[in-house]
Amino acid sequence: MSLLADLLSKNKTGSSNGGNDPPLPLNVPPTLSKAQGNTAPVRTLNNRYVKLTLIFVVLFALGAFMTAKLSLLGKTKPQTVPAKVIAPGAAAPQVALPPPAAAPPLEQVNKARIILGEPTAAEPLKKTVRAHKAINSQHAVQKAERQPLQTPAPTRQKAVAPRKIDTAMRDSLLYAARSAEQASDWKSALANYRRAQDIDPDNYKIMSNVAAALNNLGMFDDGIQEAERALGKKPDYVPALINAAIGNSSKGNTQKALRLFTYASALDPSNRSLVINLGILHERAGNLDAAQATYRQLAAADDPLALQGMARIYERKGNRIEAVRAYRLIMALPNASSILKREAKGKLVRLEE
Repeated sequence: MSLLADLLSKNKTGSSNGGNDPPLPLNVPPTLSKAQGNTAPVRTLNNRYVKLTLIFVVLFALGAFMTAKLSLLGKTKPQTVPAKVIAPGAAAPQVALPPPAAAPPLEQVNKARIILGEPTAAEPLKKTVRAHKAINSQHAVQKAERQPLQTPAPTRQKAVAPRKIDTAMRDSLLYAARSAEQASDWKSALANYRRAQDIDPDNYKIMSNVAAALNNLGMFDDGIQEAERALGKKPDYVPALINAAIGNSSKGNTQKALRLFTYASALDPSNRSLVINLGILHERAGNLDAAQATYRQLAAADDPLALQGMARIYERKGNRIEAVRAYRLIMALPNASSILKREAKGKLVRLEE
């Protein structure tokens, strides 16, 4: 083709030596010259066809590649694991199974249900269902109001059998304890009271007797505790009030002892030991007038302890004549103990000097 183009160019210029010489006539066939002139547009058209073909091939190849890629992604082939040969007699290996996938939290499930709610076109249907539910609930309430209330049947509690008390053994122990008290054997009295208390632990009278024995043994803290236990069972039991007051008085709790004795005296104004102890407490607290008024309740009946208390009050107040007269009355009383008469005689000797 290049040779043909060269000849055609020379035919146009008429020179074969670069244009320096006069043009020479060349014998080129005219059909060849026309054919060469018509080849230029044919070459251009062929180039366009080639480009379009290449573009189509590239696009087709790209489409085929993408289709194959997507098919590979959609289908994952399970990997085959070669079976492991276990030697004869060897233990089979333990396969650790992966933990199960945790279920989504309830909150996320509820949220998902809320997000995936029914379309807006179903809203009228929801309102209708809600209205029917509200009407049904109102009917249920009205029906419940019309029906009478049914009270549940009372549950029967299993009756607890009362503890069987050996009263014969208890009374025998109490008799032995009182006999020990009369002999001033307070240890034996306390031991018998404790044994009787084991038989009848909720008996407030035995508790009070135990408190009296403890007070006489100088165990005032335990005596107060036992007397308060008896008062927990029966708050107006006078002997327990007296024993609690004696224990508190011996511990130096004078004001508390006074309150207990005053309450007990209001409950049992004729109790002799109560009146005597109340007068003694007033003496210790320095309430001489109150002590004298307390002793006077029994002094009119010639009570030796009450007369002794009156004599002490007169002596502290400086009334020597009345004190001597009270001590002489004690010496003349047949029911006064020898110890009390000996003390009164010593007071008379000192006061009459």
